[in-house]
Amino acid sequence: MGAEPRRSLKREVTPIEILALPFVLIISVPGGAFLPAGALAIWVGRRWSSLGGLRRGIAGGSVIVWIAYASYETWMYFWMQSVVAPIRVDLLVIVPLLLVATLAALIACFGRGRQP
Repeated sequence: MGAEPRRSLKREVTPIEILALPFVLIISVPGGAFLPAGALAIWVGRRWSSLGGLRRGIAGGSVIVWIAYASYETWMYFWMQSVVAPIRVDLLVIVPLLLVATLAALIACFGRGRQP
């Protein structure tokens, strides 16, 4: 009797899993969302004076969205401790919103800015 070949447990990682990985890490740590929120706030704050009115509103709005999400996610972390099997359907709406807000802030801040 010959030995059966071992099956590989490796599988291909999808792009969705790559996009979701930061959120998996954020959800697992209470207050973890304040790290990207703070980093975005610092980055936007450094570029604030060079941004025009609309771009300033977009960048500032995305910072507010991230800080609101960080507060909500911290509350949800403690709520999940009291529930037997939490199912986070809210993330189906929140994660794309955060990705769009972050992308909008990056585009707003990487623009040319005001010309003297």
